[in-house]
Amino acid sequence: MADKKEYRWFLLPEYEEEEQYLSDMAKKGYLFERVTIFGAYHFKKSEPTNMIYRLDFNPQKKENRDSYLQMYRDYGWTYLQDLNDYSYFCKEEDGTDDEIFNDNESRMEMMERIYKRKMLPILVIFLCCLIPQGMRMIMTGNFTDTISIMFYILWIALMVIYIIMLTRCAAGFDRLRKKYDVK
Repeated sequence: MADKKEYRWFLLPEYEEEEQYLSDMAKKGYLFERVTIFGAYHFKKSEPTNMIYRLDFNPQKKENRDSYLQMYRDYGWTYLQDLNDYSYFCKEEDGTDDEIFNDNESRMEMMERIYKRKMLPILVIFLCCLIPQGMRMIMTGNFTDTISIMFYILWIALMVIYIIMLTRCAAGFDRLRKKYDVK
């Protein structure tokens, strides 16, 4: 039986898609072991199983960490790892409640934590670093040497990547906000 490694990249609001991906892999006989910051998912070969995976974004201080993890253990969840302030949990599907959030308000609170802790810094970097640097490059207009041209091309590529990421994240958060709309 061979273990497996796959590369995937999920943006911040795509945590549900990531959970589904991990559950689908378990149904194919690959149990999630860990993921790295570069999107390398490591799986251990096993019998196909109905494993449920859930992610929680709740950065904890060290002194609160044990009670946080104990709460999940009390409800039957197994802690797997933390990555980028997300905690990964799993349990075998047993017909009981398979959600870690019992209401949409809790889901919305998690989305707000993600947005404030992860999206705002990315937006600040974009607005305060990348755009002013581009403006300075355009204003000076020094595109005569190869290095200047390469930096300009790199800046354009970085801008395109940032715009795509920010647009996808904004659309994903909007989709989740509508899905879990609390009235």
